[in-house]
Amino acid sequence: MPSVTHHSKSKKLLTEINMVPFIDIVLVLLIIFMIMSPFLAQTQITINLPKAVSHDSTVDDAPIKIQVTKDGQFYLQGQRVARAKLEGSLQRSLKSNSSKTVLIEADKDVLFDHVVYVLDLTKKQEAVKVGVGVRDPSAQ
Repeated sequence: MPSVTHHSKSKKLLTEINMVPFIDIVLVLLIIFMIMSPFLAQTQITINLPKAVSHDSTVDDAPIKIQVTKDGQFYLQGQRVARAKLEGSLQRSLKSNSSKTVLIEADKDVLFDHVVYVLDLTKKQEAVKVGVGVRDPSAQ
């Protein structure tokens, strides 16, 4: 009778943590936060625009937005910019913008000096069109 040998392979428990699903979840969350962060930053800037009597319905494709808050903070396209660096940042933005249109959104309680400063910068950087943002008179 032939002898039967049993090779008993001992089954080892897999004690390692599988990191691949964890990495996938982290990367998806990172992508979501990267996409959402510009939208969240723009909605957090509180600008109380003054009301206008007339309403201009013509809107350019994508003007460069400069926002001035009540406490004198400057924002270019939703990103906070120091007053000293605003000119260089505006110059770079105007070079990449084909319409060279600037929209200034200043809080109604902001010092007039800040608005004049931004207007001077836009003229110095040769912006083609400059507008001042106001609330729609029909909106309350």
